[in-house]
Amino acid sequence: MTVVTQFLTDDNGDLKEIRRKFIQNGQVHEHPKTAIDTISNQYDSLTDEMCSDVKQAFGDQNDFQKQGGMKSMGDNMKDGMVLVMSLWDDHAAYMLWLDSTYPTDKTSWGGPRGTCDTSSGRPNDVESNHADSHVKYSDIRIGEIDSTYQDLLYDQPEIVQE
Repeated sequence: MTVVTQFLTDDNGDLKEIRRKFIQNGQVHEHPKTAIDTISNQYDSLTDEMCSDVKQAFGDQNDFQKQGGMKSMGDNMKDGMVLVMSLWDDHAAYMLWLDSTYPTDKTSWGGPRGTCDTSSGRPNDVESNHADSHVKYSDIRIGEIDSTYQDLLYDQPEIVQE
């Protein structure tokens, strides 16, 4: 599995969108659209509008916008950032926000996020039962939009809409 992350800017060079694609078995899979029936626009990338609509639908605070949104993030990227990838656990929310229900009593949009049990993900359990866990990141590439994965495709590029 190859994950492609694209940082798209406007004509002024300001960050406006972050798009992801996934390459598997020689095919490009576009990021699927959201499926939140309480918002009118469905999204397949990260934008200020997407963050605002989804945060509102989920009843969450839009801290990203309070920090300046995409423009602020792009300005910080222009100043230089370091790519950090890691295997980690979450002592505050037990990773439930990723693939379970969080907060555990929230049944509306933004609560149920996956099928994992709400008792899972306890850092003490994860750290003691899976201390030998590891991950390997490799073949990291940087380049112009759509230039870094062409050699992974079978024959001609085929975009798979899901």
